[in-house]
Amino acid sequence: MSDMYLTRAGLLRVQQELKALQDEIRECNRKIGHTVSLDNDLRENPEFMALRTKAEYELPARITALSNILNNHALVETTEHILSNECEFIGVGNAVTLEDDDGNARLIHILGFGESNPEHSIVSFDTPLAKALLDREIGDEISLPYQGKSVNYKVVNITRTPYLK
Repeated sequence: MSDMYLTRAGLLRVQQELKALQDEIRECNRKIGHTVSLDNDLRENPEFMALRTKAEYELPARITALSNILNNHALVETTEHILSNECEFIGVGNAVTLEDDDGNARLIHILGFGESNPEHSIVSFDTPLAKALLDREIGDEISLPYQGKSVNYKVVNITRTPYLK
């Protein structure tokens, strides 16, 4: 089992972000070269120092982090439980229906890295909410935070989320 999950959409987003960062680092280096050609004393040039910090530390750190994600991810759509449409236990790529003690339903979709979208009840697998739900099964009871208070829920349904393509 992988420690990092991406959906196809999430994979595309990470690849695009990586390319944008690589383009940005090239642009920073171009600007550094231009600044060097204009100024003999770079020690007191704040623009140069900011560009240098960005090009040497900030952007490479983010590029390394994204590269690690790309090199060590599992594609949610190709995980065994999704391919077999097995919904016995909650996993990444599932939609989970929870019901509180008053019979109110709450639907939560668990997707890949960086894909949380509260407006659509989507949580990334690495959020505290998703971690609390993963590996639970229908009938399990769980206490979760909701609108500033703790609410008791029962897992009533587990399906493949429609957000997977």
